[in-house]
Amino acid sequence: MPERLLSIHQLRVEGFAQGQSRPILHGFDLELDRGEVLGIIGESGAGKSTLGLAAMYYSRSGCRITDGAVVFDGLALHSLAETELRRLRGSRIAYVAQSAAASFNPAH
Repeated sequence: MPERLLSIHQLRVEGFAQGQSRPILHGFDLELDRGEVLGIIGESGAGKSTLGLAAMYYSRSGCRITDGAVVFDGLALHSLAETELRRLRGSRIAYVAQSAAASFNPAH
């Protein structure tokens, strides 16, 4: 039986600007087993980077995780204090952004 590495359940991330909120991810679910590889594709602005960051229970400025559960390697990230999350990020879980210059260009 596969070992679950990452579970995301009913994740909701909202963006905030000019006093209003807008859903970026709404009710997102994902399960990833150890050893699996997953690709996330979508148009620019579709929320791929937001999802990658939220998988570490992190959101960039102007965004906020408003609901949902993220469990990484048995740890309920949504229940951890920020100091504990900081210790995990970069040591056990990380987000590696795509280099725009090295990305695939369908025109070539």
